[in-house]
Amino acid sequence: MTAGIMEFWGLNEEPVTTTPTTWEVAGKYILKSVGTKYAALNNIRLTAALRSHGVPVPHIMKATDGRDYILAEEGCYLLMEKLTGSHIKEVFEQDYASIAYETGIVIGKIHCAFMTVSDNKTGVNPFHQELTGWISRELSSGSLLTKEEWSGPVEALCSIYPRLPRQQIHRDLHYGNLLFEGTTLTGVLDFDLGKQDARLFDIAYFLSGQLQGIKDLMAIKHKWIRFISLFLSGYESMIVLENDEKKALPLMMQCIELLFIAFWQQQANHEAAAETLQIFKFMEHVHSQE
Repeated sequence: MTAGIMEFWGLNEEPVTTTPTTWEVAGKYILKSVGTKYAALNNIRLTAALRSHGVPVPHIMKATDGRDYILAEEGCYLLMEKLTGSHIKEVFEQDYASIAYETGIVIGKIHCAFMTVSDNKTGVNPFHQELTGWISRELSSGSLLTKEEWSGPVEALCSIYPRLPRQQIHRDLHYGNLLFEGTTLTGVLDFDLGKQDARLFDIAYFLSGQLQGIKDLMAIKHKWIRFISLFLSGYESMIVLENDEKKALPLMMQCIELLFIAFWQQQANHEAAAETLQIFKFMEHVHSQE
């Protein structure tokens, strides 16, 4: 972090590290490093769209010279108000059914707001092109899965992908980016990765993310299936999914796990790759039972 960065906002308080890319300031603000100017602009336009639809998002504080972000040598910085609320953890140890339904409504509202955001034509590839590009190349070079194991879901999803409704998506929806008080949403965070793509990606990413960190996947199998059903009921109270989306959901979830297997393989993180492989195999099992 750049020394003296807070002076741009007329603040003298020392930022306190909360994550590798965020700092708390004076108990009132969050300073966030977003890496690039594009990521900063993405945060600004997407928070504006959500706020206009009544979705709670942090206000971005202007610098003393009126700028919305500060471009420094090592990246871009945003200063945002700190929102109330906390992150939901260990969802299957609580009233996961109510939480699933309410979260479905929340993500439906987010997507309704994002429908008003037009394509900013950044040239970012849609997910199915990533699947047939770097993800396939990475999986081919690894030994965790045979080509037969990974190519089936990829080919099946890619065949239906052009028919999936496309719009602005968050692209990193998980409970770490949502704040709640009880089941009431108090904040949506982190818009660095947002882009135009199939809206089903956000849904599948969120649902598959509930399996992260679960040691005994079979033990929560029925809870996870029920979580999916209730989440979708909540979502469809806001936006009705098309038949192609419902058909593609299991494939999208499997292919998102393939994305992470490829990513962790690239990072040489064998433990994370192995955990993701287990989730992929579990999803395959659940899908085969349907």
